Amino acid sequence: MIRAGLIAIVMLAAGSAGAADSPAVARARVEAQALTAREGLIEELGGMGAVDQATRVTFLAVRKTASPEDRQALDAVWAEYYAPIDRRHTERLKVLLAGRGWFTPEEVGQRAADGAFHIVNHSPDLAFQKEALAKMEVLVPAGRAPSGYANLYDRIADQEGRPQRYATQRARCVDGRYGMPADVEDPASLEQRRAALGLQPMAEYLKGLDEMYGRCDPPKG
Repeated sequence: MIRAGLIAIVMLAAGSAGAADSPAVARARVEAQALTAREGLIEELGGMGAVDQATRVTFLAVRKTASPEDRQALDAVWAEYYAPIDRRHTERLKVLLAGRGWFTPEEVGQRAADGAFHIVNHSPDLAFQKEALAKMEVLVPAGRAPSGYANLYDRIADQEGRPQRYATQRARCVDGRYGMPADVEDPASLEQRRAALGLQPMAEYLKGLDEMYGRCDPPKG
């Protein structure tokens, strides 16, 4: 009886320790531990990104059919209520991004990675946008840069007075519809550059702007 009891105890101890994991189980265990450690980061990036997108969806839904006069008033609403959110998100993302590379879907999941991109893309801080873009650029050769990389590149170029590379900003307004931006570097190879990043042809892109924003307003003066 005593010997049988000792054998049972040894077997129980061996069972609790577990046999050596297979490569697949070992990998899953490591990834699960890493994901658990990043749980707070993932939730925070995803949450801020969701707020960023919700503000724009609700605002654009109203602005799309508003009169030119109402659109001016709506810009004031944006400045009062939504612009402060962008500023708060910027400051928090600076903290989360300090001393590390850009957030990838492999690390934090697609929703959180997209959230981080939306925040920096809509940030009012040009220096921070340039810092984030530099972190994204190292991912471009491997095809792992965020899908909006071209948008951020052009946004920065526009703010610095340089020609856009991918024609994602400041589309011209032609008879109430969106047209090709005027400041594009080497227009002849534009479609090739866009295709290299998986962007849709310009005709489809401009049609999407019409559907999203409604009638465009020509610049004043």
